[in-house]
Amino acid sequence: MTERELRLFWALCPGLAPATFRRFLQVFGTSVTFSNAAESDWMASVRLHAQTVRRMAAWRESSPKISELEARLNAQNILCVVRGDPTYPENLEALFDPPEVLFARGNLDVLRSPFAVAVVGTRRATGYGAAAAKWIAATVAEAGGIVVSGLALGVDAFGHQAALAAGGPTIAILGCGVDVCYPPAHAGLYAEIGEQGLILSEYAPGSAARKHHFPERNRIIAGISDATVVVQAERSGALGTAAAALEIGRDVYVVPGPITSQASRGSNQLLFDGAIPLLDPAAFIQERFDIEGASKVVQKQVPEHLATVYHKLAEDGPLRAGELALSLSVPPGNIYATLLELEISHLIEKLPDGRYQVML
Repeated sequence: MTERELRLFWALCPGLAPATFRRFLQVFGTSVTFSNAAESDWMASVRLHAQTVRRMAAWRESSPKISELEARLNAQNILCVVRGDPTYPENLEALFDPPEVLFARGNLDVLRSPFAVAVVGTRRATGYGAAAAKWIAATVAEAGGIVVSGLALGVDAFGHQAALAAGGPTIAILGCGVDVCYPPAHAGLYAEIGEQGLILSEYAPGSAARKHHFPERNRIIAGISDATVVVQAERSGALGTAAAALEIGRDVYVVPGPITSQASRGSNQLLFDGAIPLLDPAAFIQERFDIEGASKVVQKQVPEHLATVYHKLAEDGPLRAGELALSLSVPPGNIYATLLELEISHLIEKLPDGRYQVML
């Protein structure tokens, strides 16, 4: 088998983690040398469980035809991108340990887009975080760029959704096989990205999501993107994505958050440590990528006399009228009048439980 075929062959080996295969390549240099090595050499070069070695040996002895394996995957709408292929993302070569194989579902032409921006953050995004993530992602999409994220709850999902709503594609990097939707609640979003964008993973099809997969997944999000934007972060994987971006010299931008917001503690710390504040998505696109007229998306214009209540809902919502009156020290009558005007202006909406939130 050729070097390409062997890399794909071992990427599909049951029980052989991508990180372990990368370590083998660092030791043996090529897949050919690694494939021809004795089991004792495998054991001596990388710490392995005996069971893993047995699985590797059995896989090597079975010698399935790689062309048949790849054809079988293609029949399931799964494409294989091996390092060295023309379609392999050049940006990933900056990583210390680039993925040797990427499995893909969707449109590989998305990888040819002029620029890509990672939009990441906490799973527990506030109304403010959701609004910021959607505004940034829509601006990137309108400017012809690609929004990259991890399909997680919160900021990730808001970024993907806004990019799709703006008519642009988006890339989801998974910590499981590309044929596995995680979290399951995002089945609809997963399907939409597969049709309009691209789903990528270095884990073989059928692989379940594992806790240790996500830090590895995050380095790919950072590596494939020209810049990383952290919207809100506590002690989340978004901070790991930012660290991975900084390690390879990529710019990290952060949306400033209220100092009273737990959801912005980690992201505000990044700003304190020297990350670049992102105050306006269109200005960010123009300055970072030198694209004039970057976006048709504009931030909603809120009348001055309604701004205090609107921004309170954006930052801390959804909230009830009484909660707003108490936190803003405003008479309840004034709050109800303001809420009504905001609702009529389609700036906020009332939820079934009586709380109000901004419309995105």
